[in-house]
Amino acid sequence: MEDQQIYQSVVNYLRSAIGLLDLEQDSPLRKDVIALCDHLENPTFRIAVFGPFNYGKSTLLNALLGKRTLPIGLIPTTGAAIHIRYGEELHTRIILTDGTEISENSTEVLKRYAILDEQRCMRSDVASIEVYCPHPFLKTGVEFLDLPGTNDREAQDNLVRDQLLTADLVVQVLDGRQLMTLGERENLRDWLIDRGIKTVVFVVNFLNLLEPDQQKEVQTRACLQTRRSP
Repeated sequence: MEDQQIYQSVVNYLRSAIGLLDLEQDSPLRKDVIALCDHLENPTFRIAVFGPFNYGKSTLLNALLGKRTLPIGLIPTTGAAIHIRYGEELHTRIILTDGTEISENSTEVLKRYAILDEQRCMRSDVASIEVYCPHPFLKTGVEFLDLPGTNDREAQDNLVRDQLLTADLVVQVLDGRQLMTLGERENLRDWLIDRGIKTVVFVVNFLNLLEPDQQKEVQTRACLQTRRSP
């Protein structure tokens, strides 16, 4: 309890300092301080899942959660950072930029607020999205973070880059049909390793579409290439 009071005092000072500095909303310093304050107030072990569009990130998280919690489809869908936390029942909480709160006892609302529009752009009126799920793994203090696909639009890439800095563990999803493309290697180097993010796990997707001998070859190449990565 004493430690929590100390953390809260630090958070209060930091938030006050940010207010006095009057920084721009997209200032890197402001974003870093707010991320630190959020972590001190709600300490969790955050696992962020990222990769290009159509790599199966949401499908992977649905498999880990044991149910179809997040929207998936044949076209790029995730258009926001979705925080998945423990809750006694499946529940979605969305905060809009004007302060409006949307709360529903399902995840159907994600199809309206957490997917890309017809121009493949993120909604500009969404401030945060939280999904609460009654999974025992989440009850241990773990939080999943489902991120928009990369390599499509600058706004999505900037959001992903910022959110990756808040993660305790990063899961980089790879495509087994063309393992470690130039874009995947650049993301590993520029977005993670060069920024001090070294706690990374690789998940190779689409292995089921390959023949058994091809699967073994991909597994061998995955081990060799990730070891050689900068």
